[in-house]
Amino acid sequence: MITKTLKTGIFIIAVASFSFVGAQEKVADKKHKSEKMFLQLDKNSDNLITLEEFKSLMMKDESKKERYENRFTELDSDKNGTLDREEYKVAFGDNRKKQTSSIKVEKKKE
Repeated sequence: MITKTLKTGIFIIAVASFSFVGAQEKVADKKHKSEKMFLQLDKNSDNLITLEEFKSLMMKDESKKERYENRFTELDSDKNGTLDREEYKVAFGDNRKKQTSSIKVEKKKE
């Protein structure tokens, strides 16, 4: 006969494993959304996003043109006029939370 403690332990392990699987699915879904958005922005399928491609999908209001141009310039870390997959991942992918949290830490130190 299985003791109450053992039953409770098995139940906790089962719940924890389902939670872990759910968290992994959320991460995979986020990566998928990020990749899908990159492909939508990359109109000519050259694995690079130009300023015009970026503005064509992102900019809904013409009055915000300068704001989107400035944002694109910030994201273009190598300053070559295009966003590659790595630059895009840093801005919109998994690393976004890590990047923003490190920026907050740097600001607090100053």
